[in-house]
Amino acid sequence: MVAGYPTRRLRLQFGDVAVELLTVQRLEDHVDADALLRDSDAPDPPYWAHLWTGSRALARVIATEIDCARKRVVEIGCGLGLVGIVAALRGATVMLLDSARDGTRFTAANVTLNGCGASVLQSDLRAPGVRGLFDYCLAADVTYDPALQRALAAFLAVHLAPDGRLWCAESVRTVDEGFRRACEAHQLVVREREVREPEDGREVAVRITEVTRAPA
Repeated sequence: MVAGYPTRRLRLQFGDVAVELLTVQRLEDHVDADALLRDSDAPDPPYWAHLWTGSRALARVIATEIDCARKRVVEIGCGLGLVGIVAALRGATVMLLDSARDGTRFTAANVTLNGCGASVLQSDLRAPGVRGLFDYCLAADVTYDPALQRALAAFLAVHLAPDGRLWCAESVRTVDEGFRRACEAHQLVVREREVREPEDGREVAVRITEVTRAPA
C-alpha cells in the first residue's frame, strides 16, 4: 500500500535504462465516471497514477537521445515520476514536482525503489516555490489546459538556464497551439516534432516540443 492505495509493480525498459514503478492497482476502481458527469465540483480521480503515453515517449527520448550526466533537471507534473527517474538513472540531479499529495507519495516510493536519489516536492506549477535554474525541464501530458500552458511557459521564463532546454511530450492535445504561443510570448524559441510510442498493439502519435531561450 502507498498513500492508502493497493499497488502493482511495472517494469519498463527504455534503451539501456530499466525502471520499476509502483502504481495504483485497478485504477478504474477509483474513477467515478457518473459523479464526474453529474457534479461539476466532483474530486478529480487520481489521474497522476495513469502511465500516460506522453510520459513513456519522453522517457524513451531522455533514455536514448539526451546526455543527462551532471545536469540539473526538473520534471514538472511528474505523476509517478517516470521521466525524472530515467534522467536520474542517467546521471542527472533531479527534482520531481507534482501538485497531487498522493502522487508525490508514489513518486517518492518509486525514487526509493529505483535507488536514484531524486528529490520530490508537492508544488503547484502556478506557484511553484522553486529557486534556481535548471539545465533541463521535462514535462509530459501536462499542457492540456490553457492555464497550465501559460504557467509552464512562465516557469521556463524564470527557471530555464541560459543554455537550458525543455522537452515536453503531449499525446492527447497534439494539435493545440496554446503552449507554443505561451512560450513565444516570453520570447522563447519553440521546435516541434512527432514521435510514435507503442500502446496496446498500436502506435500513438506524440508531439515532442523543445523550448530554448532566444540567442543573446
